[in-house]
Amino acid sequence: MRVLAIDTSTATVGAAIAGEQGIIGQIDLCSGRLASEILLPLCKNLLSLSGMVLADLDALAVTIGPGSFTGLRIGLATVKAWAQALAKPVIAVSSLEALAYGAYESNCFVCPLLNAQRDEVYAALFAEGERLLDDVLITPLVLAERLLLASENIDHGPGRLALKPIIICGDGLIKAEAHLAVLLGTRIRRAPVQRQGFLAASTALLGYTKFLAGEIADPVMLEPQYLRLAAAQEQFLIKQRVNEGKEHE
Repeated sequence: MRVLAIDTSTATVGAAIAGEQGIIGQIDLCSGRLASEILLPLCKNLLSLSGMVLADLDALAVTIGPGSFTGLRIGLATVKAWAQALAKPVIAVSSLEALAYGAYESNCFVCPLLNAQRDEVYAALFAEGERLLDDVLITPLVLAERLLLASENIDHGPGRLALKPIIICGDGLIKAEAHLAVLLGTRIRRAPVQRQGFLAASTALLGYTKFLAGEIADPVMLEPQYLRLAAAQEQFLIKQRVNEGKEHE
């Protein structure tokens, strides 16, 4: 069985194919070019170099967010079109879960972080592959408080001396690291650079596992998980509330 995964949730556009033996092939490109320009040729090259065509695949996996609004729309639209044309099942994978997958270490928590602009990050919490906190849009300070509470409730080491390290990874760690260190101190550890940032391979492996477990998404109903409104939508709602307030004066 072979699963093709694509990731367009960050500045890196990637595709990977997973099978019974693990990753068959992957291509990641962080060129600054739009996902709409490079996704199709990237996937075509990957399939060609792997000796396959789309029809040879058993399923398609895609990151559904959080992440780049434009990138997520492009990735999801591409997978939906292929799924409909080829009658292939689709597996939805959280961008944060894919990011955490590559940073797992035994006996550690993993907190994936993606830059959400402004003063916020997208974050979640995992341990040994188990999700402990849902994907959230949050400020680093509030995240630090949540991580402290969640990890203390789970890890009951004597005198709190056995509290496990929390590995952070992703392009949001620069924004959040100092805030997390204030409450969590030396428990905060960065994942090695080579184990973060390229999500396609993790998405393929997770997609393979989810497919075997029967976690199939309905491509018709599948939507990006933005966690926040686009700036234009926010401005529209603000103006709408202002106008409604004037009408009631």
